[in-house]
Amino acid sequence: MQSLGFAFALIPVLRRLYPDRAEFASRLGSYMEYFNTQPYLASFVLGAVARREEDRATGRNIAEDPSVIKKTLMAPLGALGDSFFWGGLKPLAAAVSVAALLAGAWWAPLLFLALYNVVHVGLRAGLVFTGYSTGGDVAALLSRYNLTRMARLFKVLSLSVIGCIAGTVAFWEPPFRPALPIAGPAVPAVAIGVVLGMTALLRIGGTPLKLMLGLAVLCLALVLGGFWAP
Repeated sequence: MQSLGFAFALIPVLRRLYPDRAEFASRLGSYMEYFNTQPYLASFVLGAVARREEDRATGRNIAEDPSVIKKTLMAPLGALGDSFFWGGLKPLAAAVSVAALLAGAWWAPLLFLALYNVVHVGLRAGLVFTGYSTGGDVAALLSRYNLTRMARLFKVLSLSVIGCIAGTVAFWEPPFRPALPIAGPAVPAVAIGVVLGMTALLRIGGTPLKLMLGLAVLCLALVLGGFWAP
């Protein structure tokens, strides 16, 4: 899946370390085996492999094959990256941008691109150097960035923003308002209840995917029931 791109990214390093064409081809070929992880955290693996190839080429560590660490890190980094980027950062950026759009901000799509890209591009660049300096030490990665805690925080913030959006339903344009009358105080109360309920489900083992599917089923049921009909 990602082996070809990973090997291509290593070409400048391998060319510098292995001027002999045959040895260069051999080392490059070792990175064409299966590799698949969260694409943004692959930069950490890239830095770690570059460091270990450098150690091997200079004789500091010739016993270990540097390509082994690629297989070791891809599964845990895949799970960690999916939780942080797909389950935390992207939903938060989307929720904040939707809130800005409902407030009338024409630049809401640009806000999404800025929030999402500044974080993930910055991390991708920084993780190359972190992987190189630590040699692929995941404990050092988690200590420096604490992605697990940040992912949990982003998920809670996303649910909070969605709850705030739901609380403004009374002020939406007529085509988007519920057809049935709802008492003013009931709207924020329901929104708060939904946010607290989803937060509680996350804490007891629920996943963002299951919550999104549940909300999709609920919205479909409301539509079929005529609740959201204009």
